[in-house]
Amino acid sequence: MKKVRCAALLAALLLLLSPSFSRADGRHRYRVLDAAMTMLEEGNPFLLGYNRENGTDFRAAYPLGCPYFWGGRRAENILQPASPGQNSDYYSKEKTYLYGLDCAGFTRWALGRAGYTEHDSIANLLNRSKYKEDVLYRAAKTTAEKRVSELQVGDIVAIRHPSGGYHCAMFIGTLLDFGYDRKNLPAELVPYLHYPLVIHCTGSSDYYERYRLWLEETGQAGVEPPCGGVIVSLLDAPAEAAPSFTPDVPDLKKPCFDLDGYHLEILDLSVEKDQRWIRWRYTP
Repeated sequence: MKKVRCAALLAALLLLLSPSFSRADGRHRYRVLDAAMTMLEEGNPFLLGYNRENGTDFRAAYPLGCPYFWGGRRAENILQPASPGQNSDYYSKEKTYLYGLDCAGFTRWALGRAGYTEHDSIANLLNRSKYKEDVLYRAAKTTAEKRVSELQVGDIVAIRHPSGGYHCAMFIGTLLDFGYDRKNLPAELVPYLHYPLVIHCTGSSDYYERYRLWLEETGQAGVEPPCGGVIVSLLDAPAEAAPSFTPDVPDLKKPCFDLDGYHLEILDLSVEKDQRWIRWRYTP
């Protein structure tokens, strides 16, 4: 009998330690999202919807949003001029950029603010011999509403691109969770009301354009604008359903929907070489 009680207590403890169960006050409010939402730009409809749904008043930590920076892991250095330690597709170690976070830097920061340890490297999250007990196997084998039924807020998807690069993003719910319904959505988005949304720090021509203008206005000659930042993307919708594209600079044109003036991009996991959904549940 004692063994049964201990097992039940252990299971309950593991449940509470999951970031998905790190609930704060409010029907759709989670501590991990309290942090993550603040890295979006002022006026972002998901930040506004999160506040509206939960009666909160979280503000954008940076008016134009948190920019992307190759290898960025130190939140205290955001917006400072810096050069990356190595070259990438969009970043050169010979040039100076605005410092920001990279994809793993952002998800680690959000989990840390919610009281969890930093997650492992993306390569280790994808390693088949590691974290077997934390893998959401069925979430990787389904799409759309069925994928949502397998996920909880805070779950992380680790991705390996066909090119060999890595990426990660965090599940945050659906459009319904941010106050949208069939009446207040554009007609082309209504079929995707219950599709999964993720927040991630990734390539974005919107960020490039916003910060390019800001750098000009503030007279910061010699500093390159970021090629991305923290955005919300829609999973599993077909690219051909998107009625428009983000600006074609610099080679970051992507299919998107218009949501209250926001470019809601599509993230297509079907084209990736590998994906693995992880429910991170570790605390210091």
